[in-house]
Amino acid sequence: MRLYVDNQIVTTISSSKMDTYANMPAGGHYVVVVGWNSKGQSFSRSANITVDSSTASTKPATPGSIVVSSPTTVTSGSPIHFVASATPTSGRSIVAVQVYVDNQLKYQANSANIDTYIAAAAGSHYAVFQSWDNTGAVVKNAVQVNVGTVSASQPPTTISTAYSNDFHSTSNWLATQFSPSGALLYSTQRINPYYSNLAAMGLVKDPARYVQVENWMRWYIGHLNHTDRWGLGGTMYDYNIINGREVAEGDADSTDSYAATFLSLAYAYYATGNPAAQSYVRSIAGQLDQIAQVLAKTQQSDGLTWAKPNYQIKYLMDNSEVYRGLADASTLFGSMGDTGKQKYYGSLAAKCQNGVWSMWLGGGKWAVYKDGIGRLIGPSMGKWYPDASSQMFPVLYGVVSGSDSRAQQAYGSFNQAWPGWQNLSFSGQDPFPWVMVAHAAARMGDRGRVGTYINAARGKWINKGFPWTWYSMEGGWFMRLANYMDGGSY
Repeated sequence: MRLYVDNQIVTTISSSKMDTYANMPAGGHYVVVVGWNSKGQSFSRSANITVDSSTASTKPATPGSIVVSSPTTVTSGSPIHFVASATPTSGRSIVAVQVYVDNQLKYQANSANIDTYIAAAAGSHYAVFQSWDNTGAVVKNAVQVNVGTVSASQPPTTISTAYSNDFHSTSNWLATQFSPSGALLYSTQRINPYYSNLAAMGLVKDPARYVQVENWMRWYIGHLNHTDRWGLGGTMYDYNIINGREVAEGDADSTDSYAATFLSLAYAYYATGNPAAQSYVRSIAGQLDQIAQVLAKTQQSDGLTWAKPNYQIKYLMDNSEVYRGLADASTLFGSMGDTGKQKYYGSLAAKCQNGVWSMWLGGGKWAVYKDGIGRLIGPSMGKWYPDASSQMFPVLYGVVSGSDSRAQQAYGSFNQAWPGWQNLSFSGQDPFPWVMVAHAAARMGDRGRVGTYINAARGKWINKGFPWTWYSMEGGWFMRLANYMDGGSY
């Protein structure tokens, strides 16, 4: 539901009831409440109200505040350094912040703090800082920012602008990788839904791409297997494009990673806070439960999932993704009010996390996989894929944090084996970009190596029009990486 006062958004909440306060000066005001049902249909009620001076002076406490530390005049030119912090009222917590510049969303993070750079042309700009607390209450603080021109002797700050350019150029390229059906392509002749899910995760960071993200999600839901070769439902096959037709291949690389990454995509789309996005995700709650059941049905007593029922290997990579997918499914169902599924999938996520932890071998290494008779198979660190690269997956997907000693030891072993990875030294073994490894390095706080990697990627792919071996999944990861380096969330 959403509340407007005098045609301005005051608050948006994910609930069938609204009970909130809105501060208004004395005088007449036009109030509108808009709601959406699970099919995306909207309804509204409006009223004209009058606030008298006594009511205005005794209004209840606001749901917190936003303190803006950014300067109102930027003499050094673009980009603008925006800094602010949101404080909730007692008993509440801040769940998200946004920055709008000239009524366009430029920054969003699940945090109480804002510290980012946003490009803007010389002149006057209207900036709005906005926060939500856990009850859905919104606080705003608006400032007028004047951006000066840059003299020849005073070059502009270019680091953030470069990352912003990386983000938008990749978004523009990735937006061209869709078929008319809404499928997000691996190549002109192939659809790999696992790659597409990860590509769409990057597009979620760009509000201009929400329609295409949802188109992909609708394609995926529309192509779910109700029965499949493995005796499961809610799975997905790869597709080939033959004479313009999308033809199911009748198989997939895995059942676990496809399901897990779609669950994470659904949560990421819902977490944007966009009402249309949330309405759509609610409308497919039943299918999401079916997809999550793929993981539940292939999860074994040790907490780990098989790659697929007829390939009973438990991969470190897959199970890191499974943990993330189950954890995201738990949070998503909780956000939609289904506490039963929230607890159920949360318990499966915890079980999977313990299973991945059991794959720690010590000595700075994770097992690459657990075989069909329960043996943990360690990595050959001189082999890029799947051995060395797999070592980054537990921190990449949050199975362990970057401060965890296992993550630090594994990262140390990885860098010892591949000291030049940030300069694409792995290209001799594997020609693909492997942006996800740089993303894992970002989660380790290693901005130095990440910056070097991005420069190398610019030289080989980004600034050359994204030639093959760049493809959709790499674009999604790169958008997320550039967003992080530009001050955004992972």
